[in-house]
Amino acid sequence: MQNSLMTIAATRRQRPGRRVPRPKISRSFARIFICCIVAILTGFGSIKGSPASAEELVRFDSAGSQATSIQGFLTKPDGKGPFPAVVLLHSCLGLPGTRRSIADMLAGWGYVALFVDDFTTRGLKETCAVDFPEGISDAYGALLYLSRLPFVDRNRIAAIGYSQGADTALQIAASNFATLNGASFKIAVAYYPPCGNLIDKRLKIPALILIGELDDVTPAADCERLAKQQSNAQLKLVVYPDARHLFDDPALADGKRLLGMWLQYNPQAAMRSRAELRKFLASRLGK
Repeated sequence: MQNSLMTIAATRRQRPGRRVPRPKISRSFARIFICCIVAILTGFGSIKGSPASAEELVRFDSAGSQATSIQGFLTKPDGKGPFPAVVLLHSCLGLPGTRRSIADMLAGWGYVALFVDDFTTRGLKETCAVDFPEGISDAYGALLYLSRLPFVDRNRIAAIGYSQGADTALQIAASNFATLNGASFKIAVAYYPPCGNLIDKRLKIPALILIGELDDVTPAADCERLAKQQSNAQLKLVVYPDARHLFDDPALADGKRLLGMWLQYNPQAAMRSRAELRKFLASRLGK
């Protein structure tokens, strides 16, 4: 298994005329109406299917040639399961500030979520200027850890990555079905991946790519070329107009320049990507 891992290497105006009098609305009715709208929006925002358990800090070994201890954050739906599960792989900037909300969202949909922390035990802050091949071994270590949990269905585990983690997710999708303890990744989801690293490769498991049209970090054009090489059943590519790199991170509402590249949150793309993710997981993992 170690050898096989080493070979997996990257969104009325009223027409002019007679003025129409505005209807009068009582203050009490207005308060009730506003409260109802807030309740409805809150419900849509959380999209909870079932409550999530408390987040748990866990440790497991990387599956590489050097058994490095890695930590992660585990969240599960309430109940005994067995549940499908997802391994979440962060970007070169490390764990996102939205980590817990992502995990709670997934647990609310019925999935065990394990957010892998590649950096802390290695003393790393970021890896944006270097390759990070250890991400693949860490992902498989997380797969092995999840496969041993009694409330996880080892036959329904997905890899979901963001930027550098998305590169790892696609490398997994293009690998030769590496299996640990009888478990393998069934599908992969890649948020704004560097598709240029996989040109001329064929994906072996179904994958979903979500990327912004204006992404100048990981260009959408590379993902479009990659998609042309795959069958429609194997890869679904969604490109969001006017969206940039890290379009789903609310901390970047005002945008930020990093290493000469522009990162910015796009609420429309973020909302649509959550719907795409939920649909893809449900169709492929049987939820």
